[in-house]
Amino acid sequence: MGALCLVPLLAALQTLLPRASPADLPLPPNITVTPEKTEYLIGDTVSLRCVAPWTKEKIQGFQFSGTSGWAVDVRTTKRTYTYRFNITGPKDGGAHACTYTVINRLRRPLRSQESRSIILSVRDHPPQPTLTFNSSTSVVIEGQTLVFLCKAPAGDAERRFRFYKEKVKVINVNELILRENEAQLQVVEINQNFSGNFTCGYEEKTEGRWIPSYPSQAVQVLVKEPASAPTLGADPPTRVVSENYPLRLTCEASRDEFGLRFRFYRNGVEIPPGQGGSKTKNVGNFSEILFPRSPGKFGGTFSCGVEENVGGTWVPSPRSEGVDVTVKDLPSQPALLLDPPSGEVTDGDPLILTCVVNGSISQRKFYFYKDGDEQFSETTTMGQSLFNVPVATTALTTGDFTCRYEEKVNDQWIPSPFSQSMTVVTQARSQLIPLVAGCAAGAAALFLGFLLVVCLCRRWRGSAHWKGLHNKDDPSTYPMANFNPCDM
Repeated sequence: MGALCLVPLLAALQTLLPRASPADLPLPPNITVTPEKTEYLIGDTVSLRCVAPWTKEKIQGFQFSGTSGWAVDVRTTKRTYTYRFNITGPKDGGAHACTYTVINRLRRPLRSQESRSIILSVRDHPPQPTLTFNSSTSVVIEGQTLVFLCKAPAGDAERRFRFYKEKVKVINVNELILRENEAQLQVVEINQNFSGNFTCGYEEKTEGRWIPSYPSQAVQVLVKEPASAPTLGADPPTRVVSENYPLRLTCEASRDEFGLRFRFYRNGVEIPPGQGGSKTKNVGNFSEILFPRSPGKFGGTFSCGVEENVGGTWVPSPRSEGVDVTVKDLPSQPALLLDPPSGEVTDGDPLILTCVVNGSISQRKFYFYKDGDEQFSETTTMGQSLFNVPVATTALTTGDFTCRYEEKVNDQWIPSPFSQSMTVVTQARSQLIPLVAGCAAGAAALFLGFLLVVCLCRRWRGSAHWKGLHNKDDPSTYPMANFNPCDM
């Protein structure tokens, strides 16, 4: 009540007034109230009329007071004064009285006896409502939809509700009356300017007048900026992995102020739990999904997203940037070639094995096996490798030969399947050739001996004929005259 500012002035005047016994004081004034009501409502205008009795002393003013502690001093020379005020609450109720002041014969102010009391009964404000909103915490995320619910105690009176932010009425929002005892306020896509303390109240229609309730308890709303996009990582870092080899994807959230749940996507479609034998693990603001054996044709663009549990509502953040992952087919089966192609090699001759693979040039390790045991290996960037056995022996070259290779992918050696198995037989060198050669040599020696004998025979015949002519003797006289080695 504005007149309360006059209380210090009234107290000062009391110190100036002379003390006197009640019998010596001027007679009490008469007080009346307009309108007269059994119960006054908040907002009612009340008039207190104070009338001083006739006296020879000059009137100096009136004083009005209430048991709630208020008092008003009014300067006037009139014998009647009406004080008007509005009922604002129970504090304006209770007993009310008035006095007046006159100037006595000693030229001093003297206050009269107090009038009778007028009791004003004031109906209190309707009880306060309760205000709640759709979050278990006061911290919310920009872009969320907030729904406030203002609920009043049960009652039959007509009501209308109001919502306030920092005691200022909230406007430009959707207000929905659900039932007579409660109302809903929906705020779509809040922003950081929406942070503050919120209250609600209602007005109850009584005797044609809207009587405001006490305001609800305040609820605080703190609007934070949305989380930034998480970061997606891949292992192997080169983002190229062979089929049936491990692929690990990691997702790191930008903060961990709320409960988190993670989602992984391939080509924009969420990867369901357990797909391809995957296993997921979450720790704090970090999550990973592991494919122990990458499915074939599983390459694509991968991304991840994070949702924050903000007061019971899962609020998604933007998705991470996409990461392209290539899943390569397993290395193809190589071919094993033999030289000689038949696989039959003579003991002592060379044997050459060639392991051949088609495809792009990459670093490879070739391995050759005989009866399952590794015999030779070579690292090359070519599409083939040679295994040369200069001298074939039964122990070295007889058996089943295969080959395979390993291809380097992301610093990891990926083995190929084994080639087809090729059987090599080592044969001993044949004994017919030395025999034929010996026979030929013997025949040649016999032939040469025969030629020698023929030559000797000719020389011998020529010598005997010459001797016979020289000696002119009978050949029978020589013991060897009848022996002809050429006739043998």
